Amino acid sequence: MPNVLAFPDRARGFVPERLTEARQAMQMSRAELAREVEITGQAIGYYESGERKPDMDLLLRIAAILKQPVTFFLHSPVAKETKANARFFRSVGPKSNKINLALDVRTRWLWEMVQFIVRYVPLPKPNFPAVPAPKAANGYSLDEIETIATATRRHWGLGDGPIANVTALLETHGAIVSRLEIGSEKIDSFSCWIDGRPYIFLGSDKGSYARSRFDAAHELLHLILHSDISQEDLENKRVRDRVEREANWFAGAFLLPRQTLFSEFYSTRANHLLGLKRRWGVSMQAIAHRCKTIGAIDEGDYIAFRKQLSAKGELSNEPLDGVTPLEQPKLLLKAWKILVEKKIIRDNGLEDHIGFSLEMVSQFCDALPQEHVPEEPEMMSLFSHLPQNEN
Repeated sequence: MPNVLAFPDRARGFVPERLTEARQAMQMSRAELAREVEITGQAIGYYESGERKPDMDLLLRIAAILKQPVTFFLHSPVAKETKANARFFRSVGPKSNKINLALDVRTRWLWEMVQFIVRYVPLPKPNFPAVPAPKAANGYSLDEIETIATATRRHWGLGDGPIANVTALLETHGAIVSRLEIGSEKIDSFSCWIDGRPYIFLGSDKGSYARSRFDAAHELLHLILHSDISQEDLENKRVRDRVEREANWFAGAFLLPRQTLFSEFYSTRANHLLGLKRRWGVSMQAIAHRCKTIGAIDEGDYIAFRKQLSAKGELSNEPLDGVTPLEQPKLLLKAWKILVEKKIIRDNGLEDHIGFSLEMVSQFCDALPQEHVPEEPEMMSLFSHLPQNEN
């Protein structure tokens, strides 16, 4: 069963839940926050439980430490029960769970911002393919994943050539995509469904555009196949390993269709693989691994290729990494621009509406949400055939 996130009704004055959220988003314990503002951890507990309210002088200090405007602590979350499935964080454990909790809070904040946006700007409706259940009880076979990858391309009207922009493709079909600094070596991206809409977070910590595209395709599979998996299921390593294996295989099959790759992969020379990377937007190592799994090369050829990269010191930093820019989401940025043009959003941004700071909105939209947002043709295309807003 999917998780149910309950959002309390709007209240006047200090909102305890906002203090808890802001603290968790900063990955701080009550004791750590208390030390920063020079009060006791017990006092923070009182404020988070609602038994007491901080005076404005203290609230100003708390807000500064937690990097939120004071208005954030005076606005309740959107009053609605939200159904959300498991977050595919890919790592567990005490340290990872602290990061996961912070990312979970930021996911709910993004959802909350989207709820504000869709009051005024209709966004593309989700258009993800439906897929059959696996034939076996222990998950999908790799052949089934290949079929699903091809079916997804056909559902979206794609042939078997390179995908120009994976992020734009996902946004066009109704996904909310955002970049943020995830802050963990073990988590490159994550995703979930909330209220019937897919959300994908891509890390901005690392500079490889090719690996980021692979991450986006990886999350696409989670959204298509794994929406019924609970957070409790993911605590089971066997389940976690299975869904990750399925997602990785899908990403390779979706980005690098088997038959096309067979015709283009005729050399394991590094320069040939670099050309394929430039053409397909997939890392050289992922291309070589895909070729090995589909039988285009054998294990020996694959090992020899990796030794080539290792000798050049390019296993962790391939050519073109850090040079080719990451794909940037455009949907929320364009929606924000429309809000500004309609004069729904003014200088204080969302602070007067739901308390979010301009910095937070900037993180979600990947650009400063100001009136001087540049016009871009690809942004306009996302809104060229929008359905009427039903909210």
